[in-house]
Amino acid sequence: MPEQPAKPGIPKLKKPVAGQTKRSAFGDLTNATKEAETKKATGILKPAQKPTVGAGGPTKVTRNASKKTADARKPRGVKASQESDNSLVSSQESLKSHKQQALTNLVHGVPEERQEEDFSFIITEDFEESDKSGLLSIDRENYSDVFNIGIYAQDIFDYYKRREKMFVIPGYLGKGSRITQVMRAILVDWMVEIQENFELNHETLYLAVKLCDMFLSRAPQDKEKIQLVGAAAFFIASKFDERCPPLIEDFTYICDNSFDRDEFIQMEMEILRKVDFDLGIPISYRFLRRYSKVAGCSIVTLTLARFILEMSLMEYGLVAHRDSLIAAAALYIAMAMNGDKDWSGEVVQTSGYTVQEFRPLVKSLHVMLTQPPNPQLTTVRVKYSHIIFHEVAKIPTLSLEALGVLDLSDD
Repeated sequence: MPEQPAKPGIPKLKKPVAGQTKRSAFGDLTNATKEAETKKATGILKPAQKPTVGAGGPTKVTRNASKKTADARKPRGVKASQESDNSLVSSQESLKSHKQQALTNLVHGVPEERQEEDFSFIITEDFEESDKSGLLSIDRENYSDVFNIGIYAQDIFDYYKRREKMFVIPGYLGKGSRITQVMRAILVDWMVEIQENFELNHETLYLAVKLCDMFLSRAPQDKEKIQLVGAAAFFIASKFDERCPPLIEDFTYICDNSFDRDEFIQMEMEILRKVDFDLGIPISYRFLRRYSKVAGCSIVTLTLARFILEMSLMEYGLVAHRDSLIAAAALYIAMAMNGDKDWSGEVVQTSGYTVQEFRPLVKSLHVMLTQPPNPQLTTVRVKYSHIIFHEVAKIPTLSLEALGVLDLSDD
């Protein structure tokens, strides 16, 4: 497909080198078919450029310049002049050093007059042995590992669970909504495709979907803007989780230039304002990795759980549930399907959930896995049918009785 012509004032866009593909087949769900020349400006004010003065043009003389010229005419002693210059240079260097320290402190959120301290975190052998009691086995193994921080791991995830109540998403696709559940599912399927094309972290995908749901629940949008919301949310999540996030031009390209740079930045600002700039949102993928690590699951079981969890992103009915609970249900199904481990022992301790607590979610996920595939939503299944992901999407799903939840029914 030939490259799209660049707009006035915007450099010509090139195809990203990471192998990204465009996704203009949104049909009537988004603004993908909107003509570029008919789009209206979003109201972002650009600073006016200052006129340049040619070599022979007039030069405006300021009051300070006139004063300096007058001062230069006054007779001054050579010694007095040198002392004054040295004093001026010394004061300027002192002021510059003070400003640099103030800026450094400001960036790190410390008072202006406070100096940075150099310190090291050292665990002694005596302290290590006396403080291991009460930790999970995996945390005891990684107690002194600064990359796994076993000493704080459980506390971190307990803190994540406490924060979940701050990000509860109510049902927002009711009567009168301009976006349907099918539209949302197609959007998430497209976002999974973005994550693959840009080779981004899975955490970035889950955070982007969470940002979309939070924003749409607080600021309903027309269906023409749903793709713009998804792209801007992915851009925000990339800057939060990635070392080298994609550029705005990359997102506009894969959206077939359906919106321009100004529209993209405007939507990014709107999303950040609606979520109150709080991007530390607990996501189900982080809980899944913790649970599987504590349970000692195999890589195949973990990948199967990732497949189930990624499929659940498209299910609107699961939006209001806690991410930690969805992760537990997905891992429980994967463990049963692969015959790996039982939901008991330390995995119950680290998650805080018994089978009885996430039984309804197991049934919902089972329905999701057994229903006929939607031809519009194939990205996740194709992705996890690849040999790289151990072809876990081809593993047959167990019955509710085999999963051990049928006898717990309320019927």
